[in-house]
Amino acid sequence: MIGFIKNVCGRIQLLMAVMCAAATASAAPIEHSGDRYIINVSEMELNGDETVMDVLLMCPEVITLDAKQPLTSSLYGQWAVRIDNIGLGLDNETYLTTTRASEVEKIKVCTNPGVLKGCGGLKMVLDIYLRKADNGTSGRVAVSGDSYGKGKAFVSALHQKDNLRLFGIAEGNIARSKFDGVTSHGGHEAMKMNMVWDITSKDNLEFDFSQSFNRSRTVGDPAAYDRYMHLEGVYLRSLSDAGAYALFQFAGDYGSANSLAGVRSRYTDPFALLEFSFPLVNHNLWLTAGVESGYDAQTDRIAEYTNRSRYEDLYAQVDWKVGKWNFMVGDRFRVLNFWMNSLKDFEEWEHTTSNHAYTATVYYNFNANSTLQGSFARRYYNAAYENFIADGMYYNPVVNNIMAGKIYTKDYDKQIAYVSDLKYSFSKPDFTFSTLLRNIRQDLAVGHDNTLSIGASAFWHKGILRLTAGFDYFWQKTSYSDTYKKYNNFVNLKLAPQVSLDNGWRFTSTMLYNSRKAYDSEFYAPANFYADVAVSKRFGKNWLVEGKYHDIAGQNTGNRAATIGVTYFWGK
Repeated sequence: MIGFIKNVCGRIQLLMAVMCAAATASAAPIEHSGDRYIINVSEMELNGDETVMDVLLMCPEVITLDAKQPLTSSLYGQWAVRIDNIGLGLDNETYLTTTRASEVEKIKVCTNPGVLKGCGGLKMVLDIYLRKADNGTSGRVAVSGDSYGKGKAFVSALHQKDNLRLFGIAEGNIARSKFDGVTSHGGHEAMKMNMVWDITSKDNLEFDFSQSFNRSRTVGDPAAYDRYMHLEGVYLRSLSDAGAYALFQFAGDYGSANSLAGVRSRYTDPFALLEFSFPLVNHNLWLTAGVESGYDAQTDRIAEYTNRSRYEDLYAQVDWKVGKWNFMVGDRFRVLNFWMNSLKDFEEWEHTTSNHAYTATVYYNFNANSTLQGSFARRYYNAAYENFIADGMYYNPVVNNIMAGKIYTKDYDKQIAYVSDLKYSFSKPDFTFSTLLRNIRQDLAVGHDNTLSIGASAFWHKGILRLTAGFDYFWQKTSYSDTYKKYNNFVNLKLAPQVSLDNGWRFTSTMLYNSRKAYDSEFYAPANFYADVAVSKRFGKNWLVEGKYHDIAGQNTGNRAATIGVTYFWGK
């Protein structure tokens, strides 16, 4: 749809980690704050070689069908991954399966980030915070390849010296797959550079640059590609030792693409943000408020048209602590102006719409290890547009399908989603248990969808054994009209045992089952069962060798293969 929606979840917001409480020497492995919960990875008893994806398997909200990255769909939602409050800008799968949990301090799971983070629709955010490093330089190089023709390379480096931190990542992969006699090739390369400078004890400056390039080609067809670049600058001024701050951010995105259909397009997304956070009355009552503005231009060079949009946001959130009770309420108001012009001989058109996204959360801390949280959020999709051609043909700017004739514009009502959550968490270093009851009711262009889900995940550690297990049950009703309704129910199951032996040996397996069947698709999609087995061996402090046989069960679409990888660590 509109270009800026692609990256709106990359907006940086700094949130208070502790609301008006005295600092403690350690934290519970899982703790709640506002409308999110925090996995304190450093407080868990991990053996050091688990990946970030291994940790995310402990979250009932994070659904995965391949143990490589969170599943993104209209049903499960869409995840944006960030590092230290900055958009990842890299391949999610490569980063999540290559980065060790020992490199991470904590992960914030933000399931309703519409207010402070400005995410539209059902987008959610995974904020990954790296551990603070001692002065010096460290890093790693990881390469892997499988028996089906896929290969990956990953390099990261971290340099810390007093008040300056430099962090860089470079990655690349190639892929080959064959299905129903058709062979496809793909390639990806990306890099990220980040600088954090503590100018004074109260002033912090950060710059981030990332870029990626993707190319795919099916034998016999022309290649498709896309390029993305992101530049971001952040200035943070601490206003008090209790956590008050002022934040200014400016960032911009640029992208270009060439599709299989020959459609060439490009987009730009600059935006700016100013935010303040400070206590009201006392240190148990806090206000975070800000203003954000952005512009987007998306051009199709073949059809010779440009979609443009401009938005202005005002938002505020109040956090209040009363004993063991915590309350949060927030609202973001957006005014969006959208217009199209330079469409050959077609008329220009313009439309302005406004929307509210709000969240209310209450949670109760039974003790340091046990919390019950309830939340309700109103999310929205930006208004949808249909354009009808005089001769009856149909034009939709989302798919760039240009027809001849005069355009008449119809503005649909904005599509709303209401999300209700009830979550309970219990956590200790050797055992965590998390449950989730969620209901999502969202408007569709031709009706509405209601999905109820019940899920639970647990992580248990005893001696050499570590075990992650969980389930999610979904009940779904989709209403296309007053008379036509479709019902569906299915379950996700996961089991991931790990055994760590002396001398650096580690054996793991992941088994995932999803019973959903897409009967209404053009091709019948059967239920999915994924399984893998892996072994890794540490050689000293610098070398790690891993082998995995994946996609053992289920539908073989060219992914069943043996993979071997080597990682070299250097520095501290």
